[in-house]
Amino acid sequence: MNRVLVTGAGGFIGRQVVSELLGRGDEVHAADLAGSPSSDAVSHRVDLLDEPRVDELISRIKPTHLVHLAWYAEHRKFWNSPLNLDWLTASEKLFRSFTAHGGERAVFAGTCAEYDWTHSHLREDSTPSNPATLYGICKNNLRQNIEAIARLPQVSVAWARIFFLYGPGEDARRFIPSVLNPLLSKRPAIVRNGSHVRDFLHVQDVGRAFAAILHSPVQGVINVASGEPTKLGDVAKILAELAGAESLLEIQDSPATPDNPEVLTADVGKLRSIGFVPGYTLRQGLGTLIGAT
Repeated sequence: MNRVLVTGAGGFIGRQVVSELLGRGDEVHAADLAGSPSSDAVSHRVDLLDEPRVDELISRIKPTHLVHLAWYAEHRKFWNSPLNLDWLTASEKLFRSFTAHGGERAVFAGTCAEYDWTHSHLREDSTPSNPATLYGICKNNLRQNIEAIARLPQVSVAWARIFFLYGPGEDARRFIPSVLNPLLSKRPAIVRNGSHVRDFLHVQDVGRAFAAILHSPVQGVINVASGEPTKLGDVAKILAELAGAESLLEIQDSPATPDNPEVLTADVGKLRSIGFVPGYTLRQGLGTLIGAT
């Protein structure tokens, strides 16, 4: 049985990862200030920026596997917050403790913001890294440091670059709930970048992807996305249809900017190679929000 430490276990993605790993029969240790999202996981209330406390936890439970999700993620503020630097340092020390205590396999949450966004279709092995925000810079620096640290003890590491996710419990200020919530309340909703193309994946499928990656031999960068490019305007139309409020939706076509390019899509061949297929189509996934919003 794998003994898996999941950081950020109570977060938007973490709850799904814990559930998926428990379903696979893993012994799951959930580390989060809020505690475990599941009574079947071993809960550890811990400040992951407290290095001695984290080292003590790892030395005590000696996890064989690690899924590191925890990071500063306050909506919009996280992009260029100095707290990214704290999380870069804490995450590196977490991994060093994990390897020192016999850890074998780790999966880290990366981000599509590590890529150079002048490229529209982002591929792990050919699209250059050129992050434009402190968040992306710190994530990419952590990846480079982790890959270097992992060489000596020969720890297996995968770096999962997450694209655009959604699902129940998502911050109301993010794109999908910011469109859906007004429509459900029979108020107008405006989409300003209707022609922009993105790749959306339901958060439950993100959790499934992380579990599949952890249980696979894949190493290095791997995109976590659906592989189904969709215009934001088309996403909004599905939401309006589901809410029965098509007449309340206005779609505009604002011009692209460097930090909001017209097209950002993911190559998912590497993710497909380990057998992962999303459980939800976009319409099915958006449908799950109606009862949860």
